[in-house]
Amino acid sequence: MIICSCNVISDTAIRDIVTTTDVTFGSPAQVYDCLGCSVQCGLCSRSVKRILDERQGETAAAAVWPVQAEPAPCALMSFA
Repeated sequence: MIICSCNVISDTAIRDIVTTTDVTFGSPAQVYDCLGCSVQCGLCSRSVKRILDERQGETAAAAVWPVQAEPAPCALMSFA
């Protein structure tokens, strides 16, 4: 679905750039910079912000619930 009709940017393009880069985006303008364009009329900013918030929610959940297959080596060592 087209999120930004001024720059013809889809939600897929925004999700791809947000999930594949190592950049933590703080604003829709930063996403646009990364895509090589800029905000024009601003009507899409809420939709871009919602996608950013969804992504931050995913990373926050991953930080709260880390998955480890086995304990860290330090936990297995005993100090005598």
